[in-house]
Amino acid sequence: MNVVDVMGLSKSFGARKILDDVTFAIGEDDRVGIIGANGAGKSTLFGILSGMEDRDGGSIVMKRGASVGYLCQDPVLDEESTVAREIEGGLREIRSAMAAFNEISEKLAGNPPDVDRLLARQGELSVWIEHHGGWNTDHRVAEMMTHLNLPDPNQKIGTLSGGTKRRVALARLLLEAPELLLLDEPTNHLDADTTQWLQEHLKRYPGAVMLITHDRYFLDEVVTRMLELEDGAMTSYQGGYTLYLEQREERLMGEARSRSRLLNLLRNETAWIRRGAKARSTKQKARIDRYQDLKEECDVSVQRNLSLGFNTEEGLGGTILELKAVAKAYDKTLLTPLSFGMKRGDRIGIIGPNGCGKTTLIRMIMGEAEPDQGEIVVGKKTRISYFDQLREVIDPSETIYDFLGEGDYVTCAGQKRHKMGYLEEFLFAPEDRRRPIGTLSGGEKSRLILARLMLQDANLLVLDEPTNDLDIPTLQLLDASLASFPGCVLMVTHDRFFLDKVATGILAFEGGGKAIFYEGNYTSYRERKEALKAEAAEAKPEKREAAAKTERPRKGLNYAEKIELERLEGEIEVKERELAEVEAMLADPASYGSVDGGIAAISARYSTLEAALASDYQRWEELETKKAQ
Repeated sequence: MNVVDVMGLSKSFGARKILDDVTFAIGEDDRVGIIGANGAGKSTLFGILSGMEDRDGGSIVMKRGASVGYLCQDPVLDEESTVAREIEGGLREIRSAMAAFNEISEKLAGNPPDVDRLLARQGELSVWIEHHGGWNTDHRVAEMMTHLNLPDPNQKIGTLSGGTKRRVALARLLLEAPELLLLDEPTNHLDADTTQWLQEHLKRYPGAVMLITHDRYFLDEVVTRMLELEDGAMTSYQGGYTLYLEQREERLMGEARSRSRLLNLLRNETAWIRRGAKARSTKQKARIDRYQDLKEECDVSVQRNLSLGFNTEEGLGGTILELKAVAKAYDKTLLTPLSFGMKRGDRIGIIGPNGCGKTTLIRMIMGEAEPDQGEIVVGKKTRISYFDQLREVIDPSETIYDFLGEGDYVTCAGQKRHKMGYLEEFLFAPEDRRRPIGTLSGGEKSRLILARLMLQDANLLVLDEPTNDLDIPTLQLLDASLASFPGCVLMVTHDRFFLDKVATGILAFEGGGKAIFYEGNYTSYRERKEALKAEAAEAKPEKREAAAKTERPRKGLNYAEKIELERLEGEIEVKERELAEVEAMLADPASYGSVDGGIAAISARYSTLEAALASDYQRWEELETKKAQ
């Protein structure tokens, strides 16, 4: 069964059609990736499906009772609320269902006259709660708090960074577990380990998932179908990103062959027209009409392609960038003494968990922060261009045209270019030249910053999360442009595919402020880490056992686990009472006829309760053991 059927969906902004007669369906367990250029309408589509935006035409039919959850790029949370209250908000419906379930259990204990109706309703609630993970809700809360690296539950939302707020919103939505989950760039602000966890979580998510993401590995791992938006139309492809590329290439080649045949036919018909063809007969008139139709069919606009290429300052000299025993700490150690240098052609990716010190390292290199010890040496001939992940260089009231500087011309690769022609290479139409930057999408803003960055005569590019919000076509060209850049690149990014395509080395923050350099791209880094892990597992097991005995385990329960244990004890008590009631019914054949479905229904309910209790007992023992430490 489909969770949603969309028929003939249309949406325009002024004269521009964003969605034009779009039709598709999403099954209950589908994992669907939505791709397309920035501004193609991906976020607009999600806004319409979530009910946050209106459509101009078409129909959207949801499965009866199905809920929709939407993670937008900039989720709005109550600034005065706390992390705990926001998380709990995602459990409101589950808590309500469990309260209704427990209320029925209490009524059944009194042998009410409407036992059939109550058992039927309780069965419905049990299935719904099971589907939404309600029986182990508190365990799920603890899991989210840990894997999404959320702050103290009592911390106010207004004190959090934009990335942390987004992780709170994501946790709330995953706990809510709607039947249709809409995720717009879910991997933004997630480190590699968290992204890996989210991949696995979405694979087993109990519902349909639609996601917009620039993370190409994520698409390959999670989705089973791709929907591409282009010029208002939607095309479906089976499989993940890699299969999409193959199928799209086949489609484009087929279209190119068809267009070539049409152009050959048009040339023949044009030659006939130029020989002085007259519409003297019905047959000739029909041929002239067909010629006009053919001309219109062939006169399609050629798709604009993005063009990326960096201006380069020649002559890097000896020293490009060198760090000599650089260290930094605030409330905690962010960087232990690090010595590190770059040579011509180096493209170094900096990776690590959120908050580990990556951006602080970049700020020190840019001179925006001072190291506590050590020295950062920037070569005399080194010219740096900086791409800021917070996009702080942007004035939202400034126009696209003025953002590139004064005058009407820019110099690109040694050539003088008109700004409008240059902007068109970045897919900004002439009519957009006076458009305020504040009206652009996140991806369009990133593309505009790249356009200005590429005009700077730099030989060292420092890029902080350059792939955030970019569409896949732009990413593909950015991959190629950076890979061929003759200078040096230092980049903070969580995009694993991007690192595999571009990086020649990885600087990994591995905890406690320790940063270690690895030669090669991201895959080489992961392989080396796995090899080191295997070597450590084989070496001196007796020392590891001794270390394990002397290691001081973490004591006690954290906040989420304390709440989980308290609620778990109450739920166990309710389930034990109901299990005893159902067991009594099984022992009394006279009760079989009083329940719809007879003994089969009673047995099924007994099995469900028994399994739920077994899971609860196991979790209770885990928490009690940890509590006693």
